[in-house]
Amino acid sequence: MLAPLSPLEAYRSDLDREHRRSEFGNADTVWLLLAHCLGRLAKAGEPVRDQLALQSANALRDLADSIGDSEESDPAHVRDLQMMIAGLSAIETRAGADLVSRACRGFAARMVESGALFVAFSALGFARTVAADATDRERGLLAADQARIARQLGELDSADELYRVASAIGERSSDSELLSRSSLGRGVIARIRGNYPRSRAFFQHGLNLAVSANSRELEFYAHQGLTIVTCVTGDSDGSIRHGWDAFRLAVGDVTREAETLVNLSQLCLEYGYPRAALRGFISALARTNLLRIRLSALGGAALAAGRLEQRPLVARIAREVAETTEGSALPYENAQALYHLSAAHLALGDEVGAERVRQEVQKIASARGYHELLHQVERDELARTARLTEPRELASTSRSVVSALEAFEPEADELAFATIRAD
Repeated sequence: MLAPLSPLEAYRSDLDREHRRSEFGNADTVWLLLAHCLGRLAKAGEPVRDQLALQSANALRDLADSIGDSEESDPAHVRDLQMMIAGLSAIETRAGADLVSRACRGFAARMVESGALFVAFSALGFARTVAADATDRERGLLAADQARIARQLGELDSADELYRVASAIGERSSDSELLSRSSLGRGVIARIRGNYPRSRAFFQHGLNLAVSANSRELEFYAHQGLTIVTCVTGDSDGSIRHGWDAFRLAVGDVTREAETLVNLSQLCLEYGYPRAALRGFISALARTNLLRIRLSALGGAALAAGRLEQRPLVARIAREVAETTEGSALPYENAQALYHLSAAHLALGDEVGAERVRQEVQKIASARGYHELLHQVERDELARTARLTEPRELASTSRSVVSALEAFEPEADELAFATIRAD
């Protein structure tokens, strides 16, 4: 299984993965000291452990005082740092171990958001040893969070083993939420490995457990997973149903709303309903400034508009794609958006524009080794993508979702391209 790295080795590995980075932000120093303290504690013997924990708490407190509020004013960072100091100061108690666990999981989440995956994985691994006396819930969540990061690093065997650890803790403590997280995580692993029946079973089991635990967040993730798996396996009505359920659970969180609308719109595009797809993509664009989601929505909107022969809108989206990709450090998402834009030009009969953008996609895909995308952007494959698909036969419930999207939020048109974009 993937083992935690030393803090500096983990940090260097993360910077190597993020080629254009020299640091991750103002919190780097705190992250490295935190990982160093947890790493030392994880290796310490019982006689010196409590004393070393107090020294670590004092070191973190001194660093926090020296940095002050000017360099790191994120309330979550400050809260978790205070929680970690309090937990280390009382590490001999279960309450102290729980504080260390919760604080480390908070820090790890922000590390992952910044791209410091190895640092996050290692810190959580050390924390599992340091907080071994924590409650079952916290120990299980530490294992589940570490499993998710292992999966993001491509270490699927390690991720599966860690999810099994979390599941075993959940079984012993009859914790439905912990069992649900483990099942959903293993569903993602099975999907990545191409075992869709197994993936669907894990997601459905995770959904049932999430309902039992009354966790809307986990229900949302379960429906998201089932949306993808049912689509891949040809269950059109199932994918639309789960996609719509995910959207309803996302209401109130605009980022999740945007993400689920993109997924639903992709389904509508795939199933031959470009008008519904276009409304969904435009509504997603009006909700978010996250590049990952915007690029996906822009590409989908371009293709939907192309299939509907809305030439002025394709031109507007093309300008937006050019501006967005120019400032984006997401090569795969850039290439995907350009691929759909090329198909949109082809749908309008603009072969010159399609070929120009197609060559941009080829250049990115060749340089990055995106072999599937290289195949998709071949001229014959691109022509198939550009063609309007015959509407797929859908059940009445699915048709009502499509109809709802076709009439969706006309006011979104004014907001879709006015959102301030950020990395």
